[in-house]
Amino acid sequence: MIEMTIDSIRVSLMNYQHVVILREKASDRYLPIWIGPAEADAISIKLQNVDLARPMTHDLLKNAIFALESTSGTVVSKIVVNDLRADTFYAQIIFESTEGPKPVSVKFPQNSSSHRAYDNGSQISLTWQEKEHRLKIVNEWQESGDRFIEAMNDDGLMFELRFDKKTEQWLLTKIKLDSRPSDAIALAVRVTVPIYVDEAILDKAGIILDRETGKPISIDKGTGKPGGKDKVDEQELKKLSAFYDFINTLDLDDIGKHKS
Repeated sequence: MIEMTIDSIRVSLMNYQHVVILREKASDRYLPIWIGPAEADAISIKLQNVDLARPMTHDLLKNAIFALESTSGTVVSKIVVNDLRADTFYAQIIFESTEGPKPVSVKFPQNSSSHRAYDNGSQISLTWQEKEHRLKIVNEWQESGDRFIEAMNDDGLMFELRFDKKTEQWLLTKIKLDSRPSDAIALAVRVTVPIYVDEAILDKAGIILDRETGKPISIDKGTGKPGGKDKVDEQELKKLSAFYDFINTLDLDDIGKHKS
């Protein structure tokens, strides 16, 4: 994952749609994401420190999270733009316990061991804070010798679990809430957490702009830097219609001059 900052909010001159431009923190690579006008206002209002008489929806969400933090010890640690399918971005709001991973009760299918590997789609039951969640395994991997699984319910709530070999218990490491990137970013600027983008998404949709022409320049997809043998493919840009329109309808002369 790569950490990003918010460069600016723009409006397309062609269709008047709003775009939030994320900038890679350690380089001049950008990622434009179409967002709705309400979400654009929600992000801009917070970045400009505009005082409102009543809380907006994202302010209410922030206040609700802070209220629950005092009872559950669970906080938002970051937001991640984690997928791009058919010109649509997907994001997750990541929650973690301030006390570290916590033991949870996990029931696997009958006549099976919690140590075995399961195919995606296997059903499990997880009990956390005295509430049972029926989940479907969507991912499984090994990291530093530890086994991890991700399991999700029908509402898009995902639990990341790690098996502790010493105690032979499953530990809840993260809770991941499915979100539109615009809502996740509007929340991130309110709770002051970092914004990350999956590196594969930046390799596919990230752009580096020529300061003089405002057009994409060649990128070495292996390093994410200008130059190299891998040129920006015009047909590839056209498939990513949001970015193609964005490049041709926005004034980019001052890109990079905005501060998040």
